[in-house]
Amino acid sequence: MLHKAYKITKWLFLISLLNFPAPGFSQQNDAELINQQTVIEVSEGRLVQTIFYEIQINNRRGDKYAEVSIPFDKMNKVLNIEAAIFDLFGNEIKKLKKSDIIERSEGSSDSFFDDNYVKEFELRHNTYPYTIKYSYRSEASQFLFIAHWFPVIDYEIPTRQARLKISTTEGYKINFYSNMVEKPKIDSIPGHIYYSWETSYKNSLKPETYSPPLSQFIPYVAIVPEKFKFENEGSHTSWTTYGEWNMSLLNGLDDLPLFEKFKIQALTDTIQDEKEKIRILFHYLQDATRYINVSIKTGGFKPYPASYVAENKYGDCKALSNYFRSCLAVINIKSFYTKINSGDLIETFHPDFPSQQFNHIILFIPLKEDTLWVDCTSDLAFGYLGTPTQNRPALVVDKNASVLINTPAMEFNDVLEIRKITAIISSDKNVKADFINTYKGDKYELLSYIQTSISESQRTQYLGKRIFESGYQMDTYSMSTPERDKPEIILKYTASSDQKIKEYGNE
Repeated sequence: MLHKAYKITKWLFLISLLNFPAPGFSQQNDAELINQQTVIEVSEGRLVQTIFYEIQINNRRGDKYAEVSIPFDKMNKVLNIEAAIFDLFGNEIKKLKKSDIIERSEGSSDSFFDDNYVKEFELRHNTYPYTIKYSYRSEASQFLFIAHWFPVIDYEIPTRQARLKISTTEGYKINFYSNMVEKPKIDSIPGHIYYSWETSYKNSLKPETYSPPLSQFIPYVAIVPEKFKFENEGSHTSWTTYGEWNMSLLNGLDDLPLFEKFKIQALTDTIQDEKEKIRILFHYLQDATRYINVSIKTGGFKPYPASYVAENKYGDCKALSNYFRSCLAVINIKSFYTKINSGDLIETFHPDFPSQQFNHIILFIPLKEDTLWVDCTSDLAFGYLGTPTQNRPALVVDKNASVLINTPAMEFNDVLEIRKITAIISSDKNVKADFINTYKGDKYELLSYIQTSISESQRTQYLGKRIFESGYQMDTYSMSTPERDKPEIILKYTASSDQKIKEYGNE
C-alpha cells in the first residue's frame, strides 16, 4: 500500500504482459490470449500455483505482448519458468534459455527500498502470426490471497479460453468473489475439495472520459482463505477480524524516543483546543518529514516503527501514519490507523468480501465536535482529504472493533472555481487582460504540486497548455496560497491577444 504511486499490492499475481491466439482466429486484434490456465494447490501454510499462458501475436503492434514480466518477492518464489515460440503451424521455433531471463527490482523512483522483484524475458519472431507459450510455478508459505485471477492481458485483447482450478484439503475454508464469471464447479474426494472456474473475454474496451473503472467490465475471481497466517494469525471472516489482524501488526510500533516526546509536548503544552494541537503537530509532520516508500517485510503491510520515522525523518504512508498516531497518543488524543483505496477513480469495492482491497493508509481522528481525516503524506491544507481519498470505503482499524465507514464526499464549495477577468481593448483592437483564478478541489491539488515539485520552465509550459486562456500570449504570472490551511490556490496572470476582436462589416 504505497502512496502517490498508489500501487496495487504486488503479491497479487497480476501479470502485465501478453496475448495469444492460434490458427483460425481473427487477426484483426494485435494479439489474442488463446488459453490461460491457473492451477492452485492450497493448504494451511502452503500455496503452490502453476500458471500457463498461450498468446498469439498477429502483427508488429502486438510484439509488446511478447514481453513477459513475472512479479515475485521473498514470500512468493517463482520457479520452473519455461517458454517457447511457435509458428503458424505449431512448429517450435525457439526455446527460452535461462540466460534470457532478467531479474530486477520493481522499486519505483519514490522507493528507498522495496523487496518486490520481477523476472523478465522477451520472445519475438519476425513472421506473423506467431504464438508464445510460457509457464511457471510459484510457492508461498504465508499468503493473504489464494488467487486474484484476471485472465485478461489487455482491455482491448480477447481471451478465448481461461480456467482456474483450486484444490484444498477437506475442512480448509475459502471465501471468494467473482465478476463476469459463473459460479464454480465443486467436486470432492475423501480428504480434498476441487473448485473450477471457466471464462472468456470477447469485449474490446477502450477508456472513455468519466467512464467507470474498466475493471468492472472484465472477468476476474478473488479468493482468500478464511483463516490465515501472514506473520500473525488472522481471519477474513469479517471486517472486524481482518482489522484485528492489521491491528496486531502495529503492536509495539509506537516507540517514540524521549527527545520526540519532549518536542511534541513543547509544541502543544500551551494549547488548550484539541483540534489546534493536532493542527500544530500536523504542520510539524509536514515540515520535519518527507514521503519515501519503504516496503519490506510482511508483504509491505507492516509499517516501520515510530522511532524509525522520528530518527530518519522519512517514511511511507504506513510509517508516517503510525508515527503521527503515536505523536497524538503522547498528548492523549486517540486516532485510528485507517486503510483506504486511493486513486483518481473510485474503484469497485466489495463490502461483503472482507479482504485486502486497499493501497493507502490515512488517520481517522474523531473529536467531540468534529471529525478529522488526515493524510500523513500530504503537503496540502490541514484537514483536507483530497480527491484521491474522498467518498469511498475505509477500514478504521481498532482493537476488536474495526469497522468500514465512508470518507466524506466533496461538496459544491469544495470544488468551486472562481475566475475574474479584467480586459482593456486598445484602439488597434489588441486585448490586454488580467486574470485572477481561484481553484479548489483537484486543480488546487494539481497546482500545489506544480508550484513546488517541477522546474520553472516545466511549470510555464504546463500552464500554457492546460490552464492559461487559449488565444492569449502570457506576459507574467504568479501562484499563491492565501493561507497554509485554506484549501485553495490563486493563479494570477496578465496576457495579451490580437485575435479576440474581429471586424465584420461595421460590426
